[in-house]
Order: sequence, then C-alpha cells, then structure tokens
Amino acid sequence: MKAIQPSHRSLLLALGLLALAGCSQGGDNHGHDHGPDADHAHDAGDLHEHGAEDDHGHEHGDDGDHHDHAAHGEPVLGFALTDTPVAGQPFTFSLILSDAEGLPVGAEDLATVHDHKLHVLIVDEALEDYTHTHPALGPDGLYQVTFTPEYGRTYRVWADYTLAETGEHDHGDDDHHGHGEDDHSHAEDDHHDHGDDHDNHHAMGGNAITVSEALIVGEAAGPELPQTETLTASAGGLTYTLQPDGPVTVGAPVRMTVTVTGADGAPFQALEPIMGAYAHLVGFNAGATEMVHAHPEGDHPHGANSRGGPDLQFEVTFKEPGPHRLFLQTVANGEERSVSFTMMAAE
Repeated sequence: MKAIQPSHRSLLLALGLLALAGCSQGGDNHGHDHGPDADHAHDAGDLHEHGAEDDHGHEHGDDGDHHDHAAHGEPVLGFALTDTPVAGQPFTFSLILSDAEGLPVGAEDLATVHDHKLHVLIVDEALEDYTHTHPALGPDGLYQVTFTPEYGRTYRVWADYTLAETGEHDHGDDDHHGHGEDDHSHAEDDHHDHGDDHDNHHAMGGNAITVSEALIVGEAAGPELPQTETLTASAGGLTYTLQPDGPVTVGAPVRMTVTVTGADGAPFQALEPIMGAYAHLVGFNAGATEMVHAHPEGDHPHGANSRGGPDLQFEVTFKEPGPHRLFLQTVANGEERSVSFTMMAAE
C-alpha cells in the first residue's frame, strides 16, 4: 500500500476509535432480529463504524459466529455516520475502507476501473430499492455517499474497487483474484476476472475487492423475494429479455444473454456507453448477503459515439440456491434505464 500521510492516518484511526466508543449500528446481530426493544437510534454527530463484526458475504462455517475480518486477512468496510438515515430523505455518510491488515485504504490506493475508482451498490434487503453510485472524496479524504432510501428497512452497502499495483498491495500467490476473460463476475468469495486493459476500464494486474456492510434505515420488513422467475422487463420504450444458455446451478458459471428490442419489436442496436461498457449487471441473493457484478463480454465501447446491442452476454456464478434479483443498467437516447429480473438458482 502507498504510504498514508500522517494526518490522513490519524484521522482514520480517530474515526475508528470514536466508532468503537459509540454504538455500532445493529451491533453484532446482523441476522436482523429487530424487535421493539432493539435500539438503533443514531445521535447526530456520532460516528458509527460498521464492519468489524458483520457478515460480509463470506462463508463463516456452521457456527455462524461473526468475527474481525481484518484479523483473519480480509478487507473491511466501515461507515462514519453523522446523521440518522430516514426513509424518503437524502442521507450522506462516509466510507471507511481497510485492507486485510486493518490499514486504511485511500483514494491513492485505488485503480480506475470502468471509469471510476470506487463503485458503491446499495440495496434494501427485500431487493426493491437499488442504487449504483460513485462517491466523491470529502474534505476529510474519505469517500462520501449520498442516497435517498425509499424504505425504512435494513439496506446493504457494497463497495467494489480494485487496488492499484503498488507492490505492497500485490499479494502474489496468495491472491485469489484471477485475470481472465472480459467479465467481472463478483460473488462473496468468487474469483474476480479482468480482461484486457481497454480505455483504462480494466486495471492492469489490479486486485479486485468486494466488501459489504449493513446500514439500518428502519425496522420495517420488506416482502420476500418471489420463488418464480421474471426474465422480461421494459423501460423507456425498450424491452429486455434475459435467457440463460443452460441450467442455472450453484457454483457453476452460467452464461446468459440479454436481448434488447425497441418499441416496434425490432432488435435495438443503439445502446450507448455506460461506465465503459454497454451495460452493467448486478445481482443479489435474497437478503443481499451475496452479490455478482458482471459486464458484457465481447465488443466494448471505443468512444462516446460507439453503439452496442441487441445482444449482451454475461457470465456469473451464483453461490446460494434460490431466487436472485438482477439489476441491469443501460443508456439509450441519452437516458439511463434500469430494469430488474428474478432468476432461480438450483442446488
């Protein structure tokens, strides 16, 4: 890791100490048993760090005990909160990124991937309210996220980033992030594949990291994810149809094709670039404790005037059986469109 300036390191360590002295949002119970006696209030001005005890989508064995991820060689995501999140109101909080040794990860440590150094994905546990954002650095050197939660529920915040090659971040043979096809498929402990470096959208030799933490906005419970598939969706005059190329089973890569058609039913071939690709696909299991993040294989944009479609091919690997909700983002006619699908994964 690059050297952190003393002022930056001192600030982050102070945030961590204040966070531990304050209340951790949700405590160590992120099974989310929010009874009437549960106290999740946040006093304005308090700093709450989340991440040391939560389940970050990694397998933990049969006992289910939470543990300190940094102590076990895993990166951690924490928050610094100065306000109480309220449904329907804009809310800003800062991210605290730590590496496997517990040291702070700053902007200078991150590589640019798909036009941004940091991708933040936020979804409620019922998978109804989804946000994909790219936070800006605040005056304190931390990334600040602003979003408006639609529901008073528990949300899950995912940070997706790639470490720049600096030697100290190069984990050599111990690194589990392979570099292969043109697909970024991210699941809880899945390998992260990166293809050729094109237009600086893929980091050469970088180490991809995906971490998450729960953010409690309220005690409301959302509906359960349906057990039936929905593989067609429409938005902005376009129809998107998702078709897997074979059986969808846990632990096995599955290739799927999204076909885009216009209002007249004809193939749509005018998809515009979005974050260095023609689409972004992000999926979650029920409860949002696992995530997959993929980009289309094959042709990619070579400038603002590039156009793609009608077929987009992705490859993902699901880690848990049952329903998954997949969110697809595209841009057409200068407008961003977001649709969702529901797909079942078998044992």
